[in-house]
Amino acid sequence: MVATFSLSRLILLTLLASTGTLDPTAAASDTAQDIIPAAVRGPFISHPSVITELDCPAGKCGGPLDFTRLIQARAQASPIREELGKNPFKLRIAKKIAETIGQDLDELAAMEPDAGGHQIDKNFLTDEDSRVELVGIVNRMDRQFIIDSGAGLSPRQRQCGEISIIYRFAYSLRDRDQKSRLPVTLNLVLPALPSKDQGGQITCQTIAKRWLDAIPASYELQDDRPSKDVEKVAAQLLDPKTGPLAFIDGRDIIRIELNIQAYRKPAGIAKDFGTEAAYVIRVFKWQIAGGYFDADLLRNQIDRDLLLCDPRKPNECPANQARRKRLLAYFSQPDVMQSIDWGTLDIDDSLGVLAKRAMSVSPGGTHRSRNQSYWNAHDSSEQIITDDEIRALLRFAEKNKISFSFIKSPQDFRARLNGTTCIGCHQTRAIAGFHFPGADRSGTYTTNSILLPGSPHFYGDQPRRLALLSKIASGQPVTNFELATSYPHRPMNKFRSALAGTSLIGGWGGACLSEDSIRNSKREWTCQTDHECIQPFRSADERSRKSGNEGGLGICVTSKGAQGNTIARQIGDALQLGEVVTKSWGKDRYFRYFPNEVSADADTIIPKTALPQKQIPGNSYYGAHQEYHQGKTDWENRELLRDAETGGFPAGMLRLSECVGLPSEASCGLVASTGFNTCIAKLGSDAKVNGKKLTIGTCFDHFTSFAGLRACTAGSPCRDDYICVKPMGYRPGDASSKFVARSKLLQTSGIFAAINEHTYSPSKFYGQVMPDQDWVDRDDQRGLCIPPYFVFQFRADGHPGPRRTAD
Repeated sequence: MVATFSLSRLILLTLLASTGTLDPTAAASDTAQDIIPAAVRGPFISHPSVITELDCPAGKCGGPLDFTRLIQARAQASPIREELGKNPFKLRIAKKIAETIGQDLDELAAMEPDAGGHQIDKNFLTDEDSRVELVGIVNRMDRQFIIDSGAGLSPRQRQCGEISIIYRFAYSLRDRDQKSRLPVTLNLVLPALPSKDQGGQITCQTIAKRWLDAIPASYELQDDRPSKDVEKVAAQLLDPKTGPLAFIDGRDIIRIELNIQAYRKPAGIAKDFGTEAAYVIRVFKWQIAGGYFDADLLRNQIDRDLLLCDPRKPNECPANQARRKRLLAYFSQPDVMQSIDWGTLDIDDSLGVLAKRAMSVSPGGTHRSRNQSYWNAHDSSEQIITDDEIRALLRFAEKNKISFSFIKSPQDFRARLNGTTCIGCHQTRAIAGFHFPGADRSGTYTTNSILLPGSPHFYGDQPRRLALLSKIASGQPVTNFELATSYPHRPMNKFRSALAGTSLIGGWGGACLSEDSIRNSKREWTCQTDHECIQPFRSADERSRKSGNEGGLGICVTSKGAQGNTIARQIGDALQLGEVVTKSWGKDRYFRYFPNEVSADADTIIPKTALPQKQIPGNSYYGAHQEYHQGKTDWENRELLRDAETGGFPAGMLRLSECVGLPSEASCGLVASTGFNTCIAKLGSDAKVNGKKLTIGTCFDHFTSFAGLRACTAGSPCRDDYICVKPMGYRPGDASSKFVARSKLLQTSGIFAAINEHTYSPSKFYGQVMPDQDWVDRDDQRGLCIPPYFVFQFRADGHPGPRRTAD
């Protein structure tokens, strides 16, 4: 993490903000045209105001898409008004979900003892002060290749794809003083074609047309529009004659899918990776006979323990070897091989090789072995499928005239397999393991708010989904080839023209392959003009030192100013190069080799020689680094103070210390600084400081500093392992008054001095200067890029516990 006046102790949690005391929930976004450009709009509903109207109209939960209402409909019980809007995981039909997740978290605590104190509190799942908030509705009629057996679907429903209704867990504790969302998403999956189809009058074509017609409505809705306009959009979406949501019926729910950040180790514990978070993925299917949800097999997520020999369990080896051979034989079937190429693989449940639980880790994405089910271990004891076995399959395909569109080499084949798994997809071009966390609603503290509802992968996939939806709406049949998906890293090149003007294909931060890798691949992942491919992470097997799964995978950066070992010179660029070395599956270490090698005792700070040498008057460049640095909290030396207890920026990040002379790719935000973590740690005790009860808002008001950060929109997203958060809402008409009020609060409240045991002095700290007039006049309402775990609602640890207190 980096610091302004010690972007240090900062688990530099979030971001940006007008002073919350003055305007804690200020609207902070420009029009949808700027934030979500036309090129990446598609069949999804995400506008926070519209979402709120569908979930809790007029501030009262129990709307048409309220989670409890839909779940109770599945149970075929009349909704009980007192329970609407509440967390329903104490209901009988969800009992096994709560039990299973509780067991998962207990087991993980035993497996990861150093994660103790950094886990999510499992009581959040059932606590009465927690609820499940709607964040979006996503059309997935492109998933017609999924065969969901045992769900009671008709043949017509199976051929129509799905609809996802996505929720986030949230809490409101202690008289609603402590509230935030949590890094937990829940997806209700329904068939796109409802069971009650009016005697066959409602068809796939009908549903597709309705979605296409609805796409423009909420995108044109600005945040400051009157509530009647929001109500009108919501009513149109639900209109029985034309609305795409008119047929949503809880009785049609097929599955509940959960993605939970189980723990987040801070930089001081995770060390070389700067931080580490683990995610548990579970799917619960509706059991028609029993009338409840129960854990189900995960699509394409193989269970490595069922396929490999464990020397400690020799009796299980024969059965595991037999299952592995069965899986390889399955892959050799022509239709299955074709589905691997197209990314539409749907492994048969009867093979007995699938898992009911998946776990992934962040940061590092697909360079981490745990995120690669088919990890290329170069050791037969850990290899699900070897390169030689893949070559044999490719020769078989050639001999039998099976034409491949996306696969040329064993590396392509392996990457395609990994991309079809839960963990491979969730950790690729995602937001710390999530693809749709949702944008935050009005009323959310601006320093704890997400701007973009979807990940770069999500937005890059919209042209493909839209093309399929258009064809379905026209009544034309969709071929299996047309259902082909892209690799999760990057949109298909055939959509390059549709995404022109964005950075999603070969632009800044986008995925690319090294020249050597492209020669042996059908993945023609080059960079746009004036950009080049660098590799902030490289992966290798410790035994052989051979390149791992993603040895050639990199990111595109602007080539101007690139020099030596390819360090670019734009705000937001990666500043360090390193290697992920794997001892065995799931056991990864990171070693930085540029700009300076980092060992256990080395100074992890990015040296000034690696930063731009041409200074901006009134400003200075800062090199945020990945690894933890203890440093020294020296209140008389702002250079030392800024570096104390910093770390956690994956692959490093170039930023500016002040909001002065910002280049076009940067904008101004507030980031957490010295005292923030101390303040957060006191929230659970209901402690009072200077006679004032601390809240999350208090911490953001008093322990943040200005900084120049990479700006982001849906068309120009952040790098991997970063999140796009809301701007702080300073506008030309009020920036000066907000700055003055913020400064006055810091100097007069006494909160800063009480927490830090040192008087606030703006002249001694970075990031306390008024943003310059040039930036203010821009009225720049783009989002800003920071690591997800610096956003309070995106870390599992630090939240006040869900327990009753005697107030």
